[in-house]
Amino acid sequence: MILALENVSKNFGGLAALSDISFNVNAGEIVGVIGPNGAGKTTLFNLITGVFSPSSGTIRYRDKAVNGLKPHKITELGVARTFQNIRLFGHISALENVMAGAHCRIKANLWQGLWRTKVERKEERELRQKAKTLLQLVGIADEENTLAASLPYGKQRRLEIARALAAEPEVVLLDEPAAGMNESETEDLHGLIKEIQKLGKAVVLIEHDMNLMMNLCDRLVVLNFGKKISEGTPDVVRENAEVIEAYLGKEEE
Repeated sequence: MILALENVSKNFGGLAALSDISFNVNAGEIVGVIGPNGAGKTTLFNLITGVFSPSSGTIRYRDKAVNGLKPHKITELGVARTFQNIRLFGHISALENVMAGAHCRIKANLWQGLWRTKVERKEERELRQKAKTLLQLVGIADEENTLAASLPYGKQRRLEIARALAAEPEVVLLDEPAAGMNESETEDLHGLIKEIQKLGKAVVLIEHDMNLMMNLCDRLVVLNFGKKISEGTPDVVRENAEVIEAYLGKEEE
């Protein structure tokens, strides 16, 4: 077990956005979080990554409680994410975006950077090569010098994943990575996430494309109105009456 949520709740004023959410994520596992719009999925990601603090409950990374830690501290521990709305640095190249994602792993200090010491130059070369390797992994190596804002939407999504991987996380959170993608791009995304899994990383993703989720995930967690209504393999979740009702509505008597 690499990530654990224990009875996690989040209230905004009098509104309960999430109530008593508990589930675990194991190393190398792909876990999907699904549910209708407004179910609390992105709020869940914001709690895990330190954007919000839980109102109650505990979030653990490798048995260490991370409640209240700043987002950059959680990234340093080994949890990185992408966002529902792409947040790239549009005015710099794809390669530079990925290099920026690795800032939490840079060892050179301020003075080494200012004086361009041998240590700093060596680290920069290694960082640049690592960024090139990640661009190759996500399938956009030929775009390394292209400004991020000039990339097609699907490639921007891939670039954001590469930037998250540059932080060397053990857990990668992907918030609607297939949004806006066509069928071919979604199939490629499926293959990419499997490649990330082969690297030994756990992947937790939010996605509305049920075909992708059912074929990709080892396990699904289903939210509705801020509560967990089901958890299990895609086959188990698919047959759950509460899940069917949440997505399709309840038949009239």
